[in-house]
Amino acid sequence: MLRGACLILVLFLGACSSTQFAYNRADWFVRWQIEKLVDLSADQQARLETHVDQLHDWHRRQELPRYHALILQLQATLKTGVTDANYQQLSTELEQVWLRLLDKSLQSLAQEIPSLSDKQAAQLLDSLSEKNDEFYRKWVVIPEEELIERRRERVLDTLAQWTGEVTPAQRERVEAWASTAPDVYTLWHSQRLERHAVFEALLDQRKNRDLQEPLRALMLVDEQALQPWERRRLDDNRRRANELMVWLGQNLTAGQRSHLLEELGEIAEDIRQLQSQS
Repeated sequence: MLRGACLILVLFLGACSSTQFAYNRADWFVRWQIEKLVDLSADQQARLETHVDQLHDWHRRQELPRYHALILQLQATLKTGVTDANYQQLSTELEQVWLRLLDKSLQSLAQEIPSLSDKQAAQLLDSLSEKNDEFYRKWVVIPEEELIERRRERVLDTLAQWTGEVTPAQRERVEAWASTAPDVYTLWHSQRLERHAVFEALLDQRKNRDLQEPLRALMLVDEQALQPWERRRLDDNRRRANELMVWLGQNLTAGQRSHLLEELGEIAEDIRQLQSQS
């Protein structure tokens, strides 16, 4: 679905040599991701292209200015000092970015799902089941030592990508987090299976109801509906992750901070130029 190819992820692919290059090809990336899930008819393909073009146009006009402001805000935060308060503010604003994109994407998705044939609906469910199985193999049914290593490497690789060489103290702090973070992957896998069942029921009713709000509910986690122990685990995981991010922000070397500010400056300039192409 469109969520799996949201444009914000393409925009911030730091490994790309050019943000503009990645962003201007995001429409192709979205189409490719959707076509991996279900075979579309010629009419569906044409409508998808129209939907994606409209989404891309909206995103360039409405969202890029917000992204530019967020980058400048992040740069200012790095210069003045990372705190729990400004980190939480940035996190909240990034969540709003995601929610706006989600809502806009679901408008198109809700319109197209009713056009799926029974064969296409079955294919879509099979594709999503395969993704659930892949998640299970990668994050759930693995030895604890391997899970810790994957957590550690994911953070260290990202840190090195954006700031340069990681210091021994930073590596030690990340390793401590990776070793003690609670396992939320089993919980997420259970959530994925529950959502799969709900989505299957929605597909059965796709010809006879408005799907936008039910689909939106599927994309978000209603934490109040979770068991108390599940909420505690999620809260603990969130708290530990936030503490790690704030600590890393407060313990950048001068060289790392300069490197990160330079990377963010290049992205801000790319976004400014993208805006001028509107």
